Amino acid sequence: MSVDAPTPESLEKNADEIDLLDVLLILAQHIKLLIAGPILVGILCLVAGFWLPKTFESISILDADKQGISVSPSVIANLATSANVLEAVAEELGLEKGASKASRIKTMTTLVHASQGRQDKLVTLRTLGRTPEQAQQLNAAIWKHLFAMTIPRGGELQRLQSMLKTEQARLAEGNELEQVTAQLLQKGQTTDNTARLYGELLASNSERMRTIAKLQTQMEGLTVDDLVQTSTLPELSVKPKPTMIAVIGAAATAMLLLLFVFARHALQSASRRPELADKVARLRALFRQRARSTPL
Repeated sequence: MSVDAPTPESLEKNADEIDLLDVLLILAQHIKLLIAGPILVGILCLVAGFWLPKTFESISILDADKQGISVSPSVIANLATSANVLEAVAEELGLEKGASKASRIKTMTTLVHASQGRQDKLVTLRTLGRTPEQAQQLNAAIWKHLFAMTIPRGGELQRLQSMLKTEQARLAEGNELEQVTAQLLQKGQTTDNTARLYGELLASNSERMRTIAKLQTQMEGLTVDDLVQTSTLPELSVKPKPTMIAVIGAAATAMLLLLFVFARHALQSASRRPELADKVARLRALFRQRARSTPL
């Protein structure tokens, strides 16, 4: 009876099976540590998450599609997070008083976020604060300073005022002529030309009223009335999220414990298996070389 000699393929297969059994054995020996450790750390992270400082978020939405206003939603979103607006708001609310201007603006950029809609002209402003009131005040202050920047100034304002005065005077004259023509029509003292004139006056006066409204809108700029949603007073915090912190903490602990268990087993096995001892020695040499080459 002959026994077949083991081939390299069969030896490799057996080695793989033994390695898999070793892994399962290591996990079984340390199962309590691998389960209890992540659970304990997860509970601690969950408790710590409730004690961390809370952050609240206030949200407001602006409809930038206002007749007479030529400022695009993208420009409004950029203005909301511009250095001038953030600096003015920080000074008004007394935020980051002891910090430098650059540091104050950098901190404010983390508290203010503006975005524009892709399919509409809505601009959404989100602001963060340690309290609901602080988040809401910051949101409202951003709009206050931004709206002031949309009001015409200097020569542009004078031009609009002159045009408005002219249009109002022409509208007053048109209204008087319209009334006179209407009285003639009522008395029957009319001709075809009078009736046609009355129709033209109605159309002209209506157009002037629309022009006057547009000029007034341009002079007014954007206002709080253009907000589809005013600055909200949040009830729930957006940060931290205790459940997410607990899950991440438990997962990280589980990975570290696995690495610890397998590394410990490898070091213990190195004394019994020369090929493993050689690998461990090479790893230690590489770590020493990396530590020496890393600048302090």
